[in-house]
Amino acid sequence: MPRKIFKAEMWDKMQYLFRNYYDRMMHCVLFYEGAIDEDALGRALMFQVGEVDVLHSRYHNNFIKPYWVVQPFSLSDFFTVQSSEDVRRDAVEFAERRIPIKSNVQIRVGLLKGEKESALVFVVNHMCFDGGDLKYFVIKLCENYTKLVSGDENMEIKHGSRAYDMVYSAMSKEDAKAARGLYGNVSEVKNKHYFPLTSKCGEDRNRIILRKLSADRFEAARAKGKAMGFTVNDIILAAYARALVGIGAAKKDDTLTIPCMVDLRRHMAKGGAETGLTNHTGFMTVTLRGIGESAEDTLAAVRDAMAGNKSDKFLGLHSLPLLHLAYTILPHFISEWAIKLGYDNPLIGMSNIGSIKPADYALGEARLVDGFYTGAVKGKPFMQLAFTTLGGEVTFSIAITGNDEDERTVNRFFDLLFKEIDAVAACN
Repeated sequence: MPRKIFKAEMWDKMQYLFRNYYDRMMHCVLFYEGAIDEDALGRALMFQVGEVDVLHSRYHNNFIKPYWVVQPFSLSDFFTVQSSEDVRRDAVEFAERRIPIKSNVQIRVGLLKGEKESALVFVVNHMCFDGGDLKYFVIKLCENYTKLVSGDENMEIKHGSRAYDMVYSAMSKEDAKAARGLYGNVSEVKNKHYFPLTSKCGEDRNRIILRKLSADRFEAARAKGKAMGFTVNDIILAAYARALVGIGAAKKDDTLTIPCMVDLRRHMAKGGAETGLTNHTGFMTVTLRGIGESAEDTLAAVRDAMAGNKSDKFLGLHSLPLLHLAYTILPHFISEWAIKLGYDNPLIGMSNIGSIKPADYALGEARLVDGFYTGAVKGKPFMQLAFTTLGGEVTFSIAITGNDEDERTVNRFFDLLFKEIDAVAACN
């Protein structure tokens, strides 16, 4: 019987092009107290992976028009259960893996069982969907698992179009027409600042480097920032900029541009609840004209830099028509070459992946106690700061292909970042 074939969408192809800059994987690590039913978890996973064709398909990078071919699969192809003496260490090591491009299944899930807690780990090919839909997939898995262990067989997951232009679905005709004309290349960044990683070497490997900021320290900075009129993103951006200067990536008077990820579902009908699982993430650029002398100075610079973004009703949509045009009018092998010439992958960046609410992640009676999401593992010289919050605590992550010296540099950077966050709390 012929296998189902479906076209690669614009973001599938763009994420494949990004193989030149990072490993194309997304990661989620969750820690639980309480027993987890392996059979119910496996059944829920088989249902969801089976319903989402792109998760059990092989990508064919055809030089004219790339496509996916749906593949047969079994639970053992992507789900691993193992005992662990150090769940925290082994969970991060599992998350650092990469799925081969020729794989028939585009997801890996690990259940690591320890004496006091268990970890549930997800690694997913970014070509299939983005962080927003990874969160949806994981939360829905928890819901479907909980149904099964309570005797309810009625599992659910959304379906629909994976086309990039669903991003315009909540707009008026006039706004959609205007958004489809935003051909400017938002990736162009004239000021180049590099995070101080070493040159590529044989000792480099995928590393997800983590640091936690306690709830009380974060709340002190958040409350002071709010009293001054700043958001959490403003505070972290300011601290990030000052830490970049502190680590030597920029000078305090430099014009410094920090690209930040934007979830484009803000523009979509019902927040994307009725589309298929796919990528709907763009970015905005935040350009500071120097950071000034103090934390207050940098916060003011962030306010000035963010003013235009906060008033832009098309935030994150710039350049999408340009990408669509390139992929539409040219054969794929030429369009990829042309886009590589015009696209500047951000050397540094920031992504607020958002909050993890324990109630959304309960597995029956098993209780979520900790966890984080992070994006792709960046290859040198690229890096991105990502963070998630859970119970008021913030988990920061920088995922890089690097060596021990690079990891020490990242940890020094975290020291500086936390010092600058504390400085916001100490503002007068």
